[in-house]
Amino acid sequence: MLLYDECRLKVPYERKFLVVNDTDLPGCYGLVPQKRMEDTPVFYSSPQPCGIVQPHSIAEIPVVLEVQTLGEHRTSVVIGVFGDERNPRSVVLQSTGRLADIYPVPRLIEFGRIPALQPNSQTFTLFNEGLVPRDFRIETVCKPHCYIIEPRQGVIPTRGKIPVTITATLDDTGLVADTVQLFIGNSLWTTFMLVAVGTGTKTVTDKPFVPELSLGCQFRYEHYSPKFKPQPPKEKRTSLGYSAFQMRRFKVRNGEDPATALRESCDPAQPLGAEAFSILPQSGVLQPGERQQVSFTFSGHLNTTASVTALCHVEGGPTYEVGLTGEASHLSYSLSQREINCGFQMFNNLHHSTVTLANTGKIEFKWMLNLSIAEQHLPGVFVVNPTIGSIAPGGKQVLKFFYMPGVPGAFSRTFQLKVGDLDPENICLKGETFFPMISVNLPWNIEGNEKYEQLIKHLQQYSQGKKSVEQKKTQTPRTQILKVENVKPRVPDSGIVPNTQLQIKMVTMLIEEAALELQEMLISHLPNSFPDKELCQSLVKVELPEYVLDMGTVRKGYTERRTLMITNPGRMPVSFQVDVSALQGTGFRVNLDQIQSLPHRHTIMLEVCFESAHRARGDVDVLLPIEVAKGPTYNIRLRATVLELSLHLSGQGLEARLEFSPPALKMGWTPQW
Repeated sequence: MLLYDECRLKVPYERKFLVVNDTDLPGCYGLVPQKRMEDTPVFYSSPQPCGIVQPHSIAEIPVVLEVQTLGEHRTSVVIGVFGDERNPRSVVLQSTGRLADIYPVPRLIEFGRIPALQPNSQTFTLFNEGLVPRDFRIETVCKPHCYIIEPRQGVIPTRGKIPVTITATLDDTGLVADTVQLFIGNSLWTTFMLVAVGTGTKTVTDKPFVPELSLGCQFRYEHYSPKFKPQPPKEKRTSLGYSAFQMRRFKVRNGEDPATALRESCDPAQPLGAEAFSILPQSGVLQPGERQQVSFTFSGHLNTTASVTALCHVEGGPTYEVGLTGEASHLSYSLSQREINCGFQMFNNLHHSTVTLANTGKIEFKWMLNLSIAEQHLPGVFVVNPTIGSIAPGGKQVLKFFYMPGVPGAFSRTFQLKVGDLDPENICLKGETFFPMISVNLPWNIEGNEKYEQLIKHLQQYSQGKKSVEQKKTQTPRTQILKVENVKPRVPDSGIVPNTQLQIKMVTMLIEEAALELQEMLISHLPNSFPDKELCQSLVKVELPEYVLDMGTVRKGYTERRTLMITNPGRMPVSFQVDVSALQGTGFRVNLDQIQSLPHRHTIMLEVCFESAHRARGDVDVLLPIEVAKGPTYNIRLRATVLELSLHLSGQGLEARLEFSPPALKMGWTPQW
């Protein structure tokens, strides 16, 4: 697959992919021309569609892509091979058509810890790298009343930018997250996140406190003790419904009347409703100015509803009617999804997903959601917000899951949802994580490093399985690519790790080990805040063993070259930069310094050249760093020995004596396939 990412419509973009010939014969290849129609969404062509790739060599095919329509596209390109016409090769070109390059910076708006009910502002910028101005509109999803956006809508000029300010006035404490939607025209263009932690209190007074509160003049009541007597309720109707248990309360208030009383009457012809309700207390005495809370309890039978009238009789006063209706119903809810497929993501980035919990029944219920106790000790950061609450009938609650898996590889976490008195239910998050990495066809030197040697012991069974393959590669170097005809590679020492797959496995283990050591720091600020970006990025900044490229002995005035292969063994494109400044004045130089978005399993050639003309005799040793974007730094130890020949004439017979400087020659390690 060749990734073109986002492309402006009808603008050409060029990428290259490699054709590898692993056979002992030359191969002829050709890119099959595209058959274009009027509605073809993507055009592609090549300025060099065909050629010959030598044995054990690699050739490049440039492909120019021009997207014609909006949206995501996967276009298949066919490559024919002479002599094997029945089995053409295919490559998928993945692209996304855009009208204009419009994006927000940053994509995560972090307010940090801010007091609730007080305005706080953050600013982000909308960029338009397109060729036409574009109308925009910004909205928030969950709590639009908490945010003021200025400007909320407008026009982003051509190749211009617009600063946008979001002012948040939180109505709650704790972690608050919302989704910001960016509309271009009438279409949703992209979304990004807003995160804040509310602190303090969410209670305020409508008037300031003063030292004295005046209640004004009040009348004095004489002592009077009325009495009341409630009786069973009068039945009105019954009907089929649902079954469960429900409480209803009724408060009897005493105003200017001296007292109130409660009396019930029942229709004996339909006793079901009266049996469903009970009243406590059924009688009592109220003093002037007092209040009495009366509880009505409804305990309906399976699949029933009931409606009755309760009579409240005041001795020597009026009779009041209170209508009571009860319906028995079971708890019922739904989830938008029970398994969240997180896909393939960076292991040290903060990600988020949402699940909607809906009350589909007729009774309000309480709920609770927490990470499974059995998985709380596992690495990474997994948080859900909110964790508790209640939902009225017909209501919904968006559950926001924030997670940073913490270590590369597959992961799975289970959150347990408890609704009312129902059995718990699981919500699972599953996915796979990665980190950007490269591999170089050079050995590692781990001699004297106990940590690396212990890792090798753990991977001994794996390395033995590859030992025979590596020995074959050492015996048959591909001289056409690596240009090592004049120097024989020496057999690697005991401290040398030549196996590329073993190196990749060791890098992963080193990353995992570093992440586990920082686990306590990652979760130290939860649940109020998440790990900062600097701490998350430190998870991949581990010290790796050094690659070794020994050019051996080079005669003064001569130049030696080696061609290395840098491969992306991961599953996502990788970008890296070669720090060529480290080579200044050393005699070494390389032919590239920066690579952007090297696709999965693609390889690029790095030519290393050593010029001895301006170097003094003796050893040259230099460290060449290769910095991987959002990944670790790889180091290549470059070595060479400058040999200077001198001819001395001595004696009357002018006998020639040839001297070498330095006196001992040594042969260096060169890359093997």
